[in-house]
Parts: sequence; structure tokens; C-alpha cells
Amino acid sequence: MEKYFKNSKVLHGDCFVADYTNESNSKRGVVMSDVPFEDIEFFHLKKISNSNITYLAVNFEEYPAFIKGIQNCECVFNALTERGRSWILFLELKYCNPDNIDDYVFKAYSQMRATLGKLAVMRLVDTAAKNIYFVYASPGNSGKAPFGASVIDQNMVLQKYKEEGIQMLGVNQMLIATPQYLFQPKVVV
Repeated sequence: MEKYFKNSKVLHGDCFVADYTNESNSKRGVVMSDVPFEDIEFFHLKKISNSNITYLAVNFEEYPAFIKGIQNCECVFNALTERGRSWILFLELKYCNPDNIDDYVFKAYSQMRATLGKLAVMRLVDTAAKNIYFVYASPGNSGKAPFGASVIDQNMVLQKYKEEGIQMLGVNQMLIATPQYLFQPKVVV
């Protein structure tokens, strides 16, 4: 993936992702940063381990030839390691009001699935060698997180994991624990 997506970033710490498309009338789109945004809500990929974990961050808006012909997700993060099954995280952001979160779940899933499918067909990802995470984030709805638990049927989550090895989550933050595993943060009730 690193060779194909030449403008991708190799990161060692946290990553913040925001989509300015709606706020800028499509003049600005998805932005990745190593510092939090002050003017917009965002998704946060947070490193919680002190170990030397590196990962690739790909913003698909920078690769129009790749996304041509598919309904793609915003970005992908891929752990860079030679040991074990490493993680790969597909992220789809939906800025909406709390009442509309569940309206986008299946669209977000299909966008991430199409992106994974194209990466697999192009032999850029070996799905058998990856722990796959599909994360549907709704920045601005942090108070409702984990909204995935209320809008994605648990049986469907288990079925997708059993059939395809895909872990589906509806959260605005994921935690990097090791090059092999990610976790969703604990929610205070």
C-alpha cells in the first residue's frame, strides 16, 4: 500500500480526521492531522501504548484514480509490522444530527466494503493477514457514542465478523494498543 499511495503518511502517534466538505461548500474535504482540530469535530485514532507502533494513513480524496467507479470511504489506516496479523482500519465520517445517525449505517458499511474489495482485488491488502475494522464515525455526536451499539444489530456485527473477519464499530475514537489490535474506548455511563 505504501508504494501505491505515495502521498500517504507514516505515523507514530495520534491521528485526527475531519471532513470540511459541508462546512466549506466542497472547497475543502477530508483532512488528517497529528494535532486536534479547533474549528470542527473529528475522529481520533489514539495511541495508548508506549511501544514503537507505526501505521500508514491514506486519505482517499488524494487518489481520484483509485476511488473512480466505487463508493469509497474517507480513509484507511494500516499498521506497519512484520509480526502476526496486523490491523487495518477503514473510516467513514458522517456529519449529521443525532436523529440521522442510523440512516447512514448501511451506506457507511457499503462504502468501506467497496474500498476493501478494491484494495483486495488490486492485491494491496491480504484480508487473511489482517484484523479488519470498519469504523463509522459521526463527529459531533460524541454524547451518543457508542452509537454503533444502538443502530447496528448485534447479530449482524457477529455475522460479519464470523463470515468476513470484519469488526464493525460506531465510535468517534479508536485506541491503538498493538500493531495487531485496536480497541474502542470504554464509555462512562
